[in-house]
Amino acid sequence: MKMFKRFAAALLVGVMALAMLTACGGSGSGSPIVPGSDVEKAEAFYMDVYNAMLEAEYQNDTTLKAEAKKLLEDSLDDNGALKSGKKMTVTQESDNIFVQTAITILPADANSSTPLGLTSEQLTQAMAQKDATIAELKAQTGNSLAMIKNCTTKMAVGAVKKGDKTYVAVAMTMDLSGVLQ
Repeated sequence: MKMFKRFAAALLVGVMALAMLTACGGSGSGSPIVPGSDVEKAEAFYMDVYNAMLEAEYQNDTTLKAEAKKLLEDSLDDNGALKSGKKMTVTQESDNIFVQTAITILPADANSSTPLGLTSEQLTQAMAQKDATIAELKAQTGNSLAMIKNCTTKMAVGAVKKGDKTYVAVAMTMDLSGVLQ
């Protein structure tokens, strides 16, 4: 359990670093806008970023995605603020003591309990800067990234629209049995 908390903390470092870089302005190269709603764009964007960081090809796991969306719906009010008594991150244990899932609402900045809400314009800017964001995140996560890569078995991104902003939660299932044994 102690080791999982370390891995969850490492994951949160990456999530928070991504959140801090997402709303930055400016221009940069990246892939074109994904068609669809802001919710679909946010889910596709964050899946692309995490897959690039982890050098993987995870699909947006439908069960985890539903749990991420449920966390967002249950934890955020109509204005996107965190409801009283709710947490930005929840962990779920499984039957296997080495396998756990962490679901994290992306924060507005490091050590924040304020959810990051992106307008359509901010989301478009973030998507245009995807390559720069990935490079900076890899540099910031350092050694933690290798541990996350080795343990992640499933991941998903869920997003919801509250007012004029889109909010995102990332869910990752990690199997620590290879690391702890």
